[in-house]
Amino acid sequence: MKFVKASVCLSVLLALSACSEKETVEGHLSNAKTYLSENKVNEGVIELKNAIKLDTKNAEARFLLGKLYLELGDGLAAVKELERARTLKYADNKVLPLLARAYILTDADADVLALTDAAQVLSSVEQSQYFAYKTLAALRLEDIPLAKASAEIANDANEQGVYAMLAQAYVQLAENNFEQAQTLVTRILTIDSNLPDVLMLQGQVATLMKNYLLASESFKQYQQLQPRSGVVQLLLADALLKAGEYLEAEKYADAILASISGQPFAHYIKAMARFQQQDYKKASEHAEQALSADFNQFNLKLVAGASAFHLKNWEQSHHHLSTIVNYLPTEHQARRMLAVSQLELGLVDEISATLGDFDAENEDDVQFLSSVSFKLLELGATNEAKKLIERSNQLAQPDANQNARQGILKLMMNDPSGIQDLKDAVQLNPEFIEAELALAFAALQANDIEQAKTIANKWQEKYPEKAGGFNLMASIHIKLEEFQQAEQQLQKSLAIEENNVFAITEQLRIARLQKNETLSKERAEQAIALYPYNNKVLRHYFGIYKNEQALEKLADAYNQDKKNIPKAMLYSEALIVLSELNKAISVLQAFEHESKLPKRYWQLLSLVYRQKQDASQVQSTFEKWLKANPYHIEPVVLLADFYAGQRKFDRGLIVVNRAFDYHPDNLILQLVKMQLLLNSKQIEQAKQSYNKLALTDINDNLKKGLLGRIMLLERKYTQAVPKLESFYTAYPSSQNAVYLTAAYLGDNDKGKAVQVLEKHLQKEPENARIKTMLAGLYLDNDKNKAISAYTEIAKQQPRNVVANNNLAWLYLEQGEVDKAFEHAEKAMELAPQIANVVDTYGKILLKKGDKRAALKQATRANELANGKDVDIELNYIEALIANSRNNEAKTLLSALQPKTNAQQEKKDALLAKL
Repeated sequence: MKFVKASVCLSVLLALSACSEKETVEGHLSNAKTYLSENKVNEGVIELKNAIKLDTKNAEARFLLGKLYLELGDGLAAVKELERARTLKYADNKVLPLLARAYILTDADADVLALTDAAQVLSSVEQSQYFAYKTLAALRLEDIPLAKASAEIANDANEQGVYAMLAQAYVQLAENNFEQAQTLVTRILTIDSNLPDVLMLQGQVATLMKNYLLASESFKQYQQLQPRSGVVQLLLADALLKAGEYLEAEKYADAILASISGQPFAHYIKAMARFQQQDYKKASEHAEQALSADFNQFNLKLVAGASAFHLKNWEQSHHHLSTIVNYLPTEHQARRMLAVSQLELGLVDEISATLGDFDAENEDDVQFLSSVSFKLLELGATNEAKKLIERSNQLAQPDANQNARQGILKLMMNDPSGIQDLKDAVQLNPEFIEAELALAFAALQANDIEQAKTIANKWQEKYPEKAGGFNLMASIHIKLEEFQQAEQQLQKSLAIEENNVFAITEQLRIARLQKNETLSKERAEQAIALYPYNNKVLRHYFGIYKNEQALEKLADAYNQDKKNIPKAMLYSEALIVLSELNKAISVLQAFEHESKLPKRYWQLLSLVYRQKQDASQVQSTFEKWLKANPYHIEPVVLLADFYAGQRKFDRGLIVVNRAFDYHPDNLILQLVKMQLLLNSKQIEQAKQSYNKLALTDINDNLKKGLLGRIMLLERKYTQAVPKLESFYTAYPSSQNAVYLTAAYLGDNDKGKAVQVLEKHLQKEPENARIKTMLAGLYLDNDKNKAISAYTEIAKQQPRNVVANNNLAWLYLEQGEVDKAFEHAEKAMELAPQIANVVDTYGKILLKKGDKRAALKQATRANELANGKDVDIELNYIEALIANSRNNEAKTLLSALQPKTNAQQEKKDALLAKL
């Protein structure tokens, strides 16, 4: 072991009295000795300093001053004066033993050893004293053989003398023979109870033997004998701290810090004492100061982490506790603190390692695991929550509280077995009202009306003086849309508990469900007067009025507590409804730096930006949401869909693949990934994903749809058709209608493709996409239907370029040039850079007889098409001929290579014109 080293760095301001001309060195020395004999230390110091001032080489004055400093415990000052006395040839037999001790106080162990040769001239008693100090110096330098040899010499020099026993005690302590060391110390103190070095050793031995009261008493006696010793204050404060005397220990730490403000051990004492007094702010401050000085004790880090935890400084708590968690017992409270800190910081993947083999052994353990599970569910970390719930279900004896908590947590995870847990809780404790209430509403949610009614009837019979049973029965009747019976139950509830908020809001809900506007407003006014700041009442109130006056009610509630997130969200929702989007953003952004914001917050913020059509902010909001809550599925899906809408499928896939780190088996993510792979036509990867999905329990029609889409991409149209038919029948969306139509067209069954679109249009008569596809199919064999379809589309979407351009062409073919021109102009206004639009416009101008304008547009169309569209080039040549530019027309016609029969026929007709 290593001994505590004495290191004293205290400065003392001494007022030096002026020497009169008549004063002599001898006079000052005489005065000093007199003062010292009277225990007037300060006066003695002044006289000795005055003597030295008159004669700097006075060895006796130096020796006496050094001895005095040593008796005060001021090692540095003692070394200075005793070394000077020795240099001035003061007697070694007096100086050496004292100088050796001064070196011990200043940790100058090598200097102690260097005095060995000079010590040979000392008397036996003096030698025993010196070699005792040499023993300690050798031990501190970890030279055990030298220490033992020195102890032997001390003993030989003065057998059974106090210093010989002190040397042996040092050796015994070094060998961890605490009892033997203590016996020797006791024997010495019996001989001389005021030996400082023995008292110091007794304090150290007592500390190691955990006898902190004895240690503190020893250090107190040492301090009385050596008042200028700095190190003993620290040792004393530490002993008092370990003895549970926190306030007394703190006084010594305060005294040290008053002189040395950065002393780390004193800050450690303060941190420990303040923590015991539950002054976590001060405990944290002192712990941080000690740690910043590299005082990295285990207990200090524990106090720093625990104090930060109580102050809800999660990052700091995690920083300190994570470094010591591996050394903590499984059941240690700090492990729980670290787990909660990790939870608050979203470091869910670290929680399992932190809790290690922590198992629920009592009710407190179960409650803790349930609480963490609940928080994990809030974060979306369902798998991690399930693991902890399993651990919390290991109590030997069944417990109603445990069953109730477990049941509620399971229901939160959509696990219906939670209802059985609640039933078990009620069976274990029939008086467990909260569990029975949860069971009743769970049964109601699961449409188990009989179970809910049984509980409601029981409550009404057993607790007729309480409103709960009537409120529950009212909820059952509302669920069954038996509003009159529900009203009766609520009236009974209000008769028992006047103006209870549940009954008031349920009455209001009934009026709204019945769409009774007058009654709804009447009840809303009553509710808002009674509960002006209740969120449920406020939501109903605004839902009824949806005007500025109603908004003022929400604004008032929000202004009463601007840090209340639910109220801020309610207020922002209302602002969005009234299109006050910038104000809604301002309200929501006030919370952007809060941790663990609810899903609804992010949903509202992204909704505002979507309504403002601010794509960059929509993207940014999804990304912030995902960063803040990596266990939420919603931001992953929304961000992936955002990228898919921009056709940035690879970026969407990156987002989804990263999310698998948090949700490795999540079916929704697998389906989103599958959609992205299909949309980006990554066939092989889509096949791999399908093989995994095929093993899951997703709907068979969904599996057929995914496989059908893969076949569609592979152009296996015949195999794709039956798969996509089943898919569309099960999920008749417009997108699935498009997939099925594409399969029929690929399979050369245009008639069935038309039937699919026509049938779907009956379900969604305003679906412009389906109308556009259907009109395109009509183009080949039923121009009138095509015109009718495109006309509807143009009315529904006046800025639809395809509809206007195709109508122009169709009307041109039917000879209705004016109608054709009307739609061609509209298309040109909307898309003047699309080659086909410009070509159509030019063709109609030519038909109207405006040859020069027609040639101008035909030229632009051909340039936009880069000469790669045969039909557009033929129309350009036709315009050239109409403007008598035959040579150019001939040159172009001779180089033109038609791709279809219709193009060849037109080329021949133009050649004939030439």
